[in-house]
Amino acid sequence: MLDPDEVDLAELVDALADRSLEISWWIDPRNGRIRSVLPDVDREGPGDDGWVLITPTQSRESYRDMADFVEGVQHRRAAELLDRALNGRGAFRRFKNTLFEFPELRDRWYRFRDARSRRRALDWLADNGLVEPEAAARARLHYPDPEPTNQDVPAAVAGDLATLYGERLRQVLLYGSWARGEGGVESDLDLLVVLSDLGSVWDELRRMDDVLWRHTQRSGITITALPVSQAEISRPTMPTVIRAKVEAVRIA
Repeated sequence: MLDPDEVDLAELVDALADRSLEISWWIDPRNGRIRSVLPDVDREGPGDDGWVLITPTQSRESYRDMADFVEGVQHRRAAELLDRALNGRGAFRRFKNTLFEFPELRDRWYRFRDARSRRRALDWLADNGLVEPEAAARARLHYPDPEPTNQDVPAAVAGDLATLYGERLRQVLLYGSWARGEGGVESDLDLLVVLSDLGSVWDELRRMDDVLWRHTQRSGITITALPVSQAEISRPTMPTVIRAKVEAVRIA
């Protein structure tokens, strides 16, 4: 049996993804070496020498990867467009074209696809008796699906608000569904911005507008903020603040 480390997983992934009729791919079970064969050059193939034919994966596996990826996308507009791209013929091309509109998601998709492909390659090795199933299972742990990045949005917004307000900013509190751990694609991200002094609420909302809009555009999550004074948060009188304090999570 081979050790998974003896196999070039990137090369095996490419071989499993190659559904062309012009090339066949083979692996040597003695050392994990992979080679391609052109039928016009080598009509017999290396099977007689003990090499194992690498059969390509089905396209439905790649489609399932795309569908699973879309389920984890928290950018509302991107999720809608990608989900629409998966419907009907030409899904692979539409999915790829749609991703070009969202560079951050595109990079995450490549990491997601790579992790899925490498786990599938390890499964193929185990299913074909080339590595021990236990060894393949251990190796799979090195290739988890990347986590959605939007979980860092509250901290990123709080950081920009700290830059905007400097010493005037006393706290940034997260409340609502995100504070309860229920935030997602359809949920607004609600913040209480606690300032040392507060004159006009409308002036502060205008001051924060660029920060909130930039992060809304980047994440696809609608971000709202309510500026309040330190005095109000200490002894709240506003119903919204009273309710928010019950579940608020401090993020800055």
